[in-house]
Amino acid sequence: MSVQRYLTILRERWVAALSTVVLVLAAVGGVTALQPPTYEASANVFVRTDPGSSVADRSAAADYARQQISTYADLVSSPIVLDPAIDSLGLTTDAGELAKRVSATVPEDTLLISITAQAGDARSSAELANAVAASLRSQVAELETASGPATVQLTVVTPATAPSSPASPNLVQNFVLGLLAALLAGLLAAVLRDLLDNRVRKTSDVEALTDAAVIGTVARMTAGDDHTLVSQYGTEVDQSESYRELRSNLRFLELGETSRSLLVTSSVKGEGKSVTSINLAAALARAGCNVLLVDADLRDPSLHSYLGLEGGAGLSTVLIGDSDLDNVVQPVELPNLTVLASGRVPPNPAELLDSDQMTAFLDEAAARYDVVIVDSAPLLAATDAAALARRVSGTIFVAGSGTVRRTQMSQALRKLQLVDRRLLGVVLNGMPKTDSTTYSQIYRDAHAARASQTDETAAPRRRLRRGARASEQRADVSAVEPDVRAAVDELTESLPGRSRSRHSASHGLWAAGDD
Repeated sequence: MSVQRYLTILRERWVAALSTVVLVLAAVGGVTALQPPTYEASANVFVRTDPGSSVADRSAAADYARQQISTYADLVSSPIVLDPAIDSLGLTTDAGELAKRVSATVPEDTLLISITAQAGDARSSAELANAVAASLRSQVAELETASGPATVQLTVVTPATAPSSPASPNLVQNFVLGLLAALLAGLLAAVLRDLLDNRVRKTSDVEALTDAAVIGTVARMTAGDDHTLVSQYGTEVDQSESYRELRSNLRFLELGETSRSLLVTSSVKGEGKSVTSINLAAALARAGCNVLLVDADLRDPSLHSYLGLEGGAGLSTVLIGDSDLDNVVQPVELPNLTVLASGRVPPNPAELLDSDQMTAFLDEAAARYDVVIVDSAPLLAATDAAALARRVSGTIFVAGSGTVRRTQMSQALRKLQLVDRRLLGVVLNGMPKTDSTTYSQIYRDAHAARASQTDETAAPRRRLRRGARASEQRADVSAVEPDVRAAVDELTESLPGRSRSRHSASHGLWAAGDD
């Protein structure tokens, strides 16, 4: 697996990785906080031998000291040294327990013994180290004089002092090690989550399951988005551009003249097939096509709820012969779009949809409308969609990103393959918003702002042009007005029996016109 693949996994599974990092850091912090502080203090003891008077004696004494120094270091953890230290400090522990807190090391190429003691507070650690050093010095002196004059003497050259900070827990060290462990654990969690995840989330997951092309990807709506018919919002919503792209991709599929009916289905409920049907129909209607949107999900209909229509009469009513198509279709606010609701839920939806009446209905609808969009039940929920797939020109399969599992989608696609009908493509719905989506939205917002600014600038110009034309028209009327008045006066004088009041009325009318 390449580094780029790991980075892709981290970008897609950053929630799991970040959660693991936080948990590991919290665990390290908790363990560090629960650890009692331990202080360490050290005392250095110098091993001195009688050098003698000659060079040979001095060399022999130095060799003897080097041979004995490791033995003296081992005596530090023995009861012969620790018991006197316990007595001098008045401790309640024994030599075996105290040996766990005391150690001795010999720096390389030196005649020094470094005695380190641990305790719960700084002062006690220094006192313990000095007590053990004094006891070692005393015991070695007794051992050396037991067989004759002492040839080796121990001298405390660096007494232990109280440390200013605890030796453990080491906060910096624990944080660095904990951070490294957390990052590794986060990466491992992301990789495991990716390997164990069986849901369809991206285009590559779809391509691994079917040869059909992904003809559309729709971004996930946020909690604040309450747009079912997003196409009516033009470019203000990210998803509207996705449905227009889906409409364009369908045109490139060379559907032909006979491809008038399209089935929209999915694997399971909740993948967004109904919303996809609505917005695809709206996008085609906005392009000038006369579209009929049919709710053929006779088990769990939803189009009438989404669009605020009457659902009591519809497809089921037409199929059983209780009504004609013209009597039950319902227009919506969007021009060129007509909706046929599901009607009453029948007791036998599968038999009703897989019937000659359904075939006749689709033929009639395809003859009267440019495009017929049929929203059906999910493929794994019932056999309705598979039956309808044999009666339409093509099928659009909706896959909910993060909703449907790969095994479910494979089973649904296998059902379509069994009926041997054309799968036009897959629409991946509910995709997380990416950088390209954000850039597209910024681009559209900038375009809308420029268009609005252009309208604001053009409005005063239009008003000025209208005012100029109105002034010219008033000037033309003023020029011909005297001639018209004279003609009216002459006509009035020539009519006997006519009241002069009409002449006055005509003058009043023109006066009103002047005002």
